[in-house]
Amino acid sequence: MPPPDPGPPPGPQGHRTSWPEHAQTGHGPTTQGPDGQRTPDGPAWPEQGGRGVDDDYPSPREAWQTTYQQEENAGRGRVMIVVAVVVALVVLVIMVGVAVMVFGRDAAPPPETGPPAASATPTVGGPPPGDLKLRDDSSTITLTWTDPSAGAVPFMVAGGRAGQKLGVMATVDPGQTSYTVNGLNARVDYCFTVLAVYSTDAFATSGQVCTQREPGATPR
Repeated sequence: MPPPDPGPPPGPQGHRTSWPEHAQTGHGPTTQGPDGQRTPDGPAWPEQGGRGVDDDYPSPREAWQTTYQQEENAGRGRVMIVVAVVVALVVLVIMVGVAVMVFGRDAAPPPETGPPAASATPTVGGPPPGDLKLRDDSSTITLTWTDPSAGAVPFMVAGGRAGQKLGVMATVDPGQTSYTVNGLNARVDYCFTVLAVYSTDAFATSGQVCTQREPGATPR
């Protein structure tokens, strides 16, 4: 029976070659082989330049850059909108100012409208009222006349103090040929005339009648 193999000579006492498990950088779990040595089962982390399971997610740096770029683009968009709104408002204010200046310069004040004065010469539109007469009752005066239109046109009675401009005092309906003026001064003379109104700009004026009051005279 052969003697047992003494085995490999032992090394220097106290000298032992060992590799710490943490020295296997870049490798995952290890498996002990038949000879007692540990071999890595496979890379637990990707090699330099490779891709791992988390490559579908951006790195913190990439995520920060993307967020910053989005915020910068949104900020530029808001600034452009504000600028556009301000420019539009300025243009609108300028247009309104120009329109006000143009219309204010070109617009003319409307002509004053009112009843025609008795002293003015109206456009003749037909025969005037005839046979105008008055009856003086001191504080009241009654006027009478004839209708040349046979009840087709209305009339206007104009009157005032003698020597002054006459003004329209009343409008009389068509077919009516008399009118009484009340509230007069018994010591002042008055004059009257009657206008036949054929249209808005065509009149026919009768003659003029006036009172002839004297102190102590009886009313006529």
